[in-house]
Amino acid sequence: MDVRMGIKLYSTFLAAGLAAPTMRLHAVIGGAEALEEVHFEADAAVTLAAAMERTGVATADELGADSLIERITQEMSANQSVIVGRADIGAWARLPE
Repeated sequence: MDVRMGIKLYSTFLAAGLAAPTMRLHAVIGGAEALEEVHFEADAAVTLAAAMERTGVATADELGADSLIERITQEMSANQSVIVGRADIGAWARLPE
């Protein structure tokens, strides 16, 4: 998977002979009440846990997957902070006539 594909979509469309695409960027942002986004980001961290451990970013104990969501929302509430979710990039174009 190319995690930078979103920013490559424009040139990919052109290389495929399509018109320059219309593009949009979407990201969820919210406070502690944005539980869906907190769950999404925590799930991503859990999914990457083995890679984190292998590269020395964090151990499984440091990640604490079983309490991660609770700790994130507590920290957000205590600091009145927000979570910015991953950015999704979409692109579309019409086929040439």
